[in-house]
Amino acid sequence: MNQINQINKTNQMNQIRPSILRVRVWMEKPITMVTFDQVSKIYERGGDTITGLDRVTVEVAKGDFCAFIGPSGCGKSTLLNLVAGLDVPTSGDILLGGRSTGRFTSDDWTRIRRETVGIVFQAFHLIPGLTAAENVAFPLLLRGERGASVQARVEDVLELVSMTARRHHRPSELSGGEQQRVAIARAIVHQPQIILADEPTGNLDSQHGAEIIALLRSLVQRFRQTVLLVTHSTTAAEAADYVWAMKDGQLVTRTQHEPVAAGA
Repeated sequence: MNQINQINKTNQMNQIRPSILRVRVWMEKPITMVTFDQVSKIYERGGDTITGLDRVTVEVAKGDFCAFIGPSGCGKSTLLNLVAGLDVPTSGDILLGGRSTGRFTSDDWTRIRRETVGIVFQAFHLIPGLTAAENVAFPLLLRGERGASVQARVEDVLELVSMTARRHHRPSELSGGEQQRVAIARAIVHQPQIILADEPTGNLDSQHGAEIIALLRSLVQRFRQTVLLVTHSTTAAEAADYVWAMKDGQLVTRTQHEPVAAGA
């Protein structure tokens, strides 16, 4: 009798194990934050047709640090502009967090930029008359947030980018590297899931450029934010999990890098 009971228990466990395995696989499946499905962008200028992107298909998962590298005019910045809703594709579909953006209105894209996407530009784009802290607070004020919670968030991100001591300085009183740190703080203060960095080291020397790339890397490691980096610099691209080389509006080759250990 005990032998029969043991056999029945074994059969029950064998039935349960596949279900547990399926749940585990489902839980471990990467979340795709950005999807391009056969996306093209065609510009008409003075009777000429210019291909910005040519049938690009790519997926970037949550917590990925993905770099796009290539010569000027290859489509890198066009790709980022489409992710941010600063431009619209001629054909194909773009999905953010699995949701198609094909029918997004301008109000929808404004909400995405205020909640889901943070943008870091090469030229910093800080407001000259505001202090570092006021520049960082600006996206929160645009969302209607006020009071102590805004101040606390600003202080947190300024500390994260090592700019607490310079929080009362205006952009003209900061070095290029410091301005870019403030720009990154501004881009992450609203806790976006996706960070778009368009040539963030382009106006910096090699030392400050390396510090900015290390800062972006830390956001991936500490908060699992998704970073899409556009750069001409192979050195900057080496910090990414993988690199897409682009040419003539197309993705040409994908280079995978060794995983970066947390705290490295």
